[in-house]
Amino acid sequence: MKYIIFDIDGTLTDTTATDDQCFTQALEEVFHFKNFSTEYGDYTNTTDSGIIDQLFREQLGRSFTWQERNHFIRRFCELLEQAYKKQPGCISEINNAGRTLKALYRQTNLSIGLATGGWQESAQFKLRCAGIPIQRHTAASFAQDAMARNEIISDTIRKMDTYNGVKMELSEIVYIGDGNWDYLAAKQLGINFIGIENKRLDHLSEIIKISDYDHLHRHIGLQTNTIG
Repeated sequence: MKYIIFDIDGTLTDTTATDDQCFTQALEEVFHFKNFSTEYGDYTNTTDSGIIDQLFREQLGRSFTWQERNHFIRRFCELLEQAYKKQPGCISEINNAGRTLKALYRQTNLSIGLATGGWQESAQFKLRCAGIPIQRHTAASFAQDAMARNEIISDTIRKMDTYNGVKMELSEIVYIGDGNWDYLAAKQLGINFIGIENKRLDHLSEIIKISDYDHLHRHIGLQTNTIG
């Protein structure tokens, strides 16, 4: 058996630009933050909870409460819904992600997980809008589960191990993501990494990158005719 764990934004869904715009607007409206960096990849933890925690500590000298977190999530999701109604194309799938995920679910030797730095509510909304099937994944972890991405991935692995009744070897786990933070988290955990080809990963010449999910089978030990 192998584990394949997916990030969501920029990995399964083409949503990064819309997500960043709505996230910034929600920070300004809900918390009244000003003059903060919107280069979210530069934050210590490139996750929704990690970014908000860092901004709270920098601007207010404390972390956020769960009530503040939930208020933010509600407004963030409202903004995402408004953006999608105005322009449905702003939330779509990465090339052939949905079809490939359906095919992976049919494989008896694979267990599929999700591990994203986004909130559960916003992640599920974007997946639905993009037509990505998620009903048959083994486990999922979100920004509510941890602030550090490697801890979010670890949480998914623990849940998958419990579900499958095994302790999976690190060499049999693959994390698929689109950012340098995804690569670093996988490296910290000692698991394999496959990147979605984009400019955020241009500096990493040594890693496997795919531009279309039709190419994924070449790198996870499946025959060509098992996916499609």
